[in-house]
Amino acid sequence: MEDSKVTHRHPTARQDSFATVDSPSVPVTAVTSNNGNPNVQEGRPAGVIHAPSVLPKEDPLRKEAAYVAFEKAGIENPAADAYDEEDDAIARAINSVVPQTDDPNIPQVTFRSVVLGTLFAVVLAGLNAIFAFRTSYFSVADSLATLLSYPMGIAMARLLPTTSFTAFGRQWSLNPGPFSKKEHVVAYMICSAAGGVPYGIDNVVAQKMVVNQEVTFAAGFFFVLATQMTGLGFAGILRRFVVWPREMLWPGNFGDLSLFASFWDRDSDLVGETNKYSMGRYTFFWIFATCWCLYEWVPLYLFSALQAVSLLCWFTKNNAVKQIASSNYGLGYLTFTFDWQYVLTYPMTTPFWVTVVSTLGVVFWTWILVPIVTATGMAGSELTVGTLGERNYNDPTIYDSTGEIALSSDNVFMSDFSVNDTFIESAGPFQITTFFYINYVSSFFMLTSSLSHVYLWYGPQIKRQLKAMRAGEGRDGHDVHNELMRAYPEVPEWAYAAFALVFFVVMLIVGQTTVFTLPWWTVFLATGVNLVFLLPLAVIVAISGQSLGLNVITEFIAGLIMPGKVITVMCFKSYGYNVLAQAIVMLGDLKFGHYLHLAPWVMFGSQVWGNFVGSLVSTGASLFAIENWGPSGSNMINKLSVEWNAIQYYVFFDAGILWGAIGPAKFFSEAYHNQVYWAFFAGAVLPILPWLANKYYPSRWWVYMNLPLFSFVSGVGGQQNFTWTTLILGFFFQFYLYRHKFAFWSKYVYTIQVALDVGTAITIIITSFVAASHPGPIWAGNPNGEPDYYCYGASYDPAPSSS
Repeated sequence: MEDSKVTHRHPTARQDSFATVDSPSVPVTAVTSNNGNPNVQEGRPAGVIHAPSVLPKEDPLRKEAAYVAFEKAGIENPAADAYDEEDDAIARAINSVVPQTDDPNIPQVTFRSVVLGTLFAVVLAGLNAIFAFRTSYFSVADSLATLLSYPMGIAMARLLPTTSFTAFGRQWSLNPGPFSKKEHVVAYMICSAAGGVPYGIDNVVAQKMVVNQEVTFAAGFFFVLATQMTGLGFAGILRRFVVWPREMLWPGNFGDLSLFASFWDRDSDLVGETNKYSMGRYTFFWIFATCWCLYEWVPLYLFSALQAVSLLCWFTKNNAVKQIASSNYGLGYLTFTFDWQYVLTYPMTTPFWVTVVSTLGVVFWTWILVPIVTATGMAGSELTVGTLGERNYNDPTIYDSTGEIALSSDNVFMSDFSVNDTFIESAGPFQITTFFYINYVSSFFMLTSSLSHVYLWYGPQIKRQLKAMRAGEGRDGHDVHNELMRAYPEVPEWAYAAFALVFFVVMLIVGQTTVFTLPWWTVFLATGVNLVFLLPLAVIVAISGQSLGLNVITEFIAGLIMPGKVITVMCFKSYGYNVLAQAIVMLGDLKFGHYLHLAPWVMFGSQVWGNFVGSLVSTGASLFAIENWGPSGSNMINKLSVEWNAIQYYVFFDAGILWGAIGPAKFFSEAYHNQVYWAFFAGAVLPILPWLANKYYPSRWWVYMNLPLFSFVSGVGGQQNFTWTTLILGFFFQFYLYRHKFAFWSKYVYTIQVALDVGTAITIIITSFVAASHPGPIWAGNPNGEPDYYCYGASYDPAPSSS
């Protein structure tokens, strides 16, 4: 029969269920390990799953083209005809870190979980807001909060009194019994929602410290809160599209899921676990994190040349070759890094096919297209690449028409911060390096290709979910996690929509009454841009772990329609970008709670509280730092500081003045760079080709032609040192170990990822303080300058200026 040849599973087929076609109703026992600890909650019988494990092969929905895209979302693609769960890549990835059991009676929202979550939300939000002023920015990961909250929760279970009280019509206890896994998850979700620095803080700091406007705490808080909460509301509306479907994997969550598994789950709780490797995840984590913490002292303090090893620079004196090879000034060809801070989680949690596609994108856009465009002048720019260290590929500066004068706030603004129109008219048309230009081309290509790709491959599923939403239907997934989550009352979409509407109104008020000026119609426009791009970009993140944003298109739109309105352009960019970015972060956390079977209303409340605390603390800490350590205080934070130059805020402000003062109409003029607009058209059309090819010549390989992921280009101005290292690590961990050492992969790989992140973060914090008073030794392997100084003939210890 023809249908029997179809080899792809239905997107909602239940591959990781305990129930089978022959036994459709099997009780599931929830077993949560206490690892011998009397203060950890034991599980009880949980419920029943009612659905067959797979749909029949003659299911007509298997013929859909979108079927392939869903099925290829796993870590690695299995043999097509295999219907057994052991051959299901998606199930294998999930089951390696997520138990298939649940007990709805386990305590979730308790005094302990809220206190721990709030405590670490305050600490991480405050620390990260202050660390954002550092020259070398880094953030304290919420994994540290997960690590520390576990022993603190156990201690609270032992020490707190069992006093009970009544509130909100329910009886509460300070100590309801042993500390539970779900309390731990609630604490994590509060902290995760609060710990990062909101993008709206860029406006608060830039307008307060750089522009020297009078920014009050209340105005800054409500501006940041509105951008955060609107994103949270949008996230809840999209759950049925990118959280509930089993194929929406969210691989970025797997490191933290592995960390929770190391605390709470026995090997027998995780499907596919074996006893071949006897060391527990918890012990393995601490050993690996400690070893890596010690290793990171080498590239961070003793041997910084390991941060960027540019091989070509060792073997050639040709300046053109060095321009391609240098990490700091060039394009990073054949450059490697041995410092985890430049790599982070990407190669450990991202499906290997995504790593390959992204790497091919870097090869095409950066290492092939940039030199060709430079050599041929295809961009229409006369700006040439000079000697290394003078004018380089990796230069984010905008120059005047002569290519000699760099634009800055000094020549773009008058003393009252009004735009210097005389200079703008006389200095243009403006020029940028080819690499900077290609960054814009790839960004525009990514936006329209995302819309086309997701509509073509995922359109049928999205339409079905929209019909289900209009009909008020609940979850339609039949995998084990959706079955288990049906035990909890669902948060309706209208509740999230109403929540988003409230903070949309808050932003309208803030834009009219504070220094964060946004005309009412711009709030509608920014929201509309988010509604267009949110679902496509969320789908891409969910299947690949690769984040894409709207920072370029929002400033492009604002500068196009509001030239000369610098502050408004900055505010539009913050709101337009952060609503989508925050929605995607919140969706990832909702998937995390989905995997660990947290009640939907508990997830909603945890994220609301976390965002409130994070907005409050981040705004307060940032303003405190400016008042006490900024130019009006001790002046520790200033543009010329070595350690605390607040570079990200100055870059944000410079982008605002360039897009707001110049505007894309002048910047992408007829004389220079006008070909960039063709990227919109190419991005919209090219994804049709692999879709048509799959329609007429079906193959598992067409789905790998994911052009939004192919459009990835590392940002201009940063170190170009991680591409090859990322590919090698991805091959080893997500291809070789997955195929040939699956028992090790399923038990330890995600634990290794978190251990690397935590070990690196601890060492960065320690070395930052140590180096301030006791700098590391200066030698050829630890230069007093850039790690690849040898690429441009500099000394590892250049003589200080005579001035």
